[in-house]
Order: sequence, then C-alpha cells, then structure tokens
Amino acid sequence: MERIKSSWLCSDGSSGYVEIARKLPMTLQEYIDSLPKDKQFVIVIHFVKLALPIWTNYADKNVLKYRDTVVGMMHTVDKKLLRESIDSIEKFINRKTIDGKGKLIELSKQFDDPITALQDSDWELPYEVERVFYSVCNLIRFVLGEEKTVFDESMIYVSINQAADALESSGTMTFKELNKILNDIKKQFE
Repeated sequence: MERIKSSWLCSDGSSGYVEIARKLPMTLQEYIDSLPKDKQFVIVIHFVKLALPIWTNYADKNVLKYRDTVVGMMHTVDKKLLRESIDSIEKFINRKTIDGKGKLIELSKQFDDPITALQDSDWELPYEVERVFYSVCNLIRFVLGEEKTVFDESMIYVSINQAADALESSGTMTFKELNKILNDIKKQFE
C-alpha cells in the first residue's frame, strides 16, 4: 500500500497536510470528492466531533469576547455555538428536524462577525482552536449550499482538513492516528 501526503490550502490561507494510506493514486481531496455526500458527511462529522473538545476546553477557560475595531463594539461568542451547530447539522442531515435549515441559517449568521474579527485580527485564538472554529463554520456553510471555496476546493474537504489540522497541531492525535481513522472509515464504505 502506497503512502501519500495530501496538502491543502485552507480558506483562511494557512496550509497543512494529511498523509493517508491508499491503494489508488488519489489525493485526499480527490477521495473526498469521489464519495457521495452521505459518506462525506460521515467523515466530516467524525473529524469535527473529535476536534470539538479543543474548542470546548478553550471556551470553558477563556472569555470569548473581542472588540470590533471598525465600530468599537464588544462582541461575545457563545461557547456552545460549535456544539449546537454540529448537533443541528446532524439533525438536518438525518432529517430529524422540521425547521432544520432555518436553524442552520440562524447559526451560520453567528459565525459571520467572529470570522471577520479573526480575519481582521480583532479576535485572536490559539491556532488549533481557530482551526476548529473554521472547520465547523465551513461545514455549516457547506450544508447550506456553499460547496466550493474561492480556491475551488470542496468546502467539506477543507472542513475535514481543518479539523485534522487542529487535532494534530494540538497534540490530540498524530497524523498516523488520523490516517488510521480515515482508513477505518474507508473500510466501512467498502
């Protein structure tokens, strides 16, 4: 079995890589793009849930506030935003909610100002915490129909990579462990 490194450029301009074991010459992005959406969701939900404790641990110990330098207003980010978003996404995907899309739109809007603040350096988070935040934001955007980034990458692929990057950079998991998870999930699909 050949081992490859799949590199990516995140929607915020940062980069990283995931090494995966494979039988066919295929990058991680090609592999994700080749899967039907239901299988893509299995992978992304698994990775985002693995990364969520990074956000939760940080949010439990820190104040999630920033000052918007444009108008000088203080903003607070709900520490439950990511967990609530993931739960709502799962319910929506599994069609277990009546007004799922409305709830997702509402949650998505709660990411808008913090994302702008991160990009404008009005709000600074540790690297791995920021990766988790972007990962969930990109996942919710994908579910709401924003399928490609400005770099023409699948938004769900970027979300998976951001979660994987957060897990690796935080020391929560090694690339070898991440590869094993990917390969275990891949075996479930065969």
